[in-house]
Amino acid sequence: MSNSKNMSYMNQELYDIFESSFDEVFVTDAQGYVVMVNSQCEKNYHLKAEEFIGKHVKELQEIGIFYPSATLQVIESNTSLELVQKTSSGRYLHVRTRPVFDESKQLKSVISYSRDLTDLMQLKNKVEQMEEQLESYQKEMSDSVELEGIVTNSKAMKKVFAIVQRIASVHTTVLLLGETGVGKSRVAKLIQQLSVRKSAPYYEINCAALPDQLIESELFGYQGGTFTGAFREGKKGIIELSNGGTLFLDEVGELSLQAQSKLLHVLQDRTIRPVGSSKTIPVDVRIIAATNQDLEAMVDKGLFRRDLYYRLNVVPITIPPLRERAEDILPLVYQFLNHFNAVYDRKVELSPKALDAFSRQEWKGNVREVENMIERLVVTSDNVVTLKDLPFEQDFSVHKHNRTLPEVVEEIERKMVVEAYEKYESSYKVAEQLGISQSQANRKIRKYLEGMDEGDEQAT
Repeated sequence: MSNSKNMSYMNQELYDIFESSFDEVFVTDAQGYVVMVNSQCEKNYHLKAEEFIGKHVKELQEIGIFYPSATLQVIESNTSLELVQKTSSGRYLHVRTRPVFDESKQLKSVISYSRDLTDLMQLKNKVEQMEEQLESYQKEMSDSVELEGIVTNSKAMKKVFAIVQRIASVHTTVLLLGETGVGKSRVAKLIQQLSVRKSAPYYEINCAALPDQLIESELFGYQGGTFTGAFREGKKGIIELSNGGTLFLDEVGELSLQAQSKLLHVLQDRTIRPVGSSKTIPVDVRIIAATNQDLEAMVDKGLFRRDLYYRLNVVPITIPPLRERAEDILPLVYQFLNHFNAVYDRKVELSPKALDAFSRQEWKGNVREVENMIERLVVTSDNVVTLKDLPFEQDFSVHKHNRTLPEVVEEIERKMVVEAYEKYESSYKVAEQLGISQSQANRKIRKYLEGMDEGDEQAT
């Protein structure tokens, strides 16, 4: 191979190496005028390579293509340096710049090698935000009130706790009101645990779970031989078994009118008469009843005895639904998470975004739904539960959440961007998935993952 061909080959090889570098290579002369850049510059600055040639780095710095200029500092100091540089497109570059001298030790050129650190810095910011969010959740937990194993952070439930503590020491009848799953049975046990009857028997019965023909015998017992299949010696009812203690009657609105009449007799005379018996048995039992129905409306319709309603309604306690005390969601999540981790010998945790999704969920099934969901996740998930592991979707109904259309649209957009970025971890693929430009994807990723306003970002 001739010398000319060999030089041509060498020049081509050097150019190929120059162009294929993963880093940006940026070369100026001793005065700071750009003489050569590789194509990586186009990706970092969104300008063509030829647009840099002949420009002075001070000019490029002044118009905001990058800041600060490492080349200017090297020309002034004649020493190598490293710094982090921000570009007009919002990228962050790690720049290593060194001077090149000729044989007489005069500055000949300045060469910079730049690597894009934006993704790493975004990841660092995400980690810091997650840590801040976890600290915020932990602070919420530290502000929570716990009473006999029930935690709350809401004013509404703290008021319930205050009433419970006042009436627990007396023997009056209590009526717990609230939707299915709000925790009426937990509050009933709380009353019992705080009362002087805490060491006495505690029974509970779901009045809706037993057919009419069995509810009376279950509550009041029966005399032997009263009906086919009965025990020869008879059987004590749950009210008699609760003697000296507390009986929780859940779904009391489901009692038949006949059973209501007999329950009224218990509350008035403190005696029971087993089915098939003519004898009465004295009992000392505290009744706590609960219902998710409107008993007053049932009274008006003749479905519930008015006199029994007044007997039960001595101390009514309304337990608000979870959607009205969103502050309680995370304390409940942590409580159930710790409980089921212990039960199943697991160490499952929820990511900050998963916790945020829990706090935004409406939870129509109230506390019971949260409890069931946490148990399901502990049993089926890996060690860290993320958004993609959650089996529910956020409800963006305008009417249910009293949101404007732009608010709903932004919430849906946020969810789509976050999920796409968590799946692909690339703004290019997010743009492709969502059908938007990469610059739009970059802005939205920064907005929703770094908590920055879109208006604070420069156009890319």
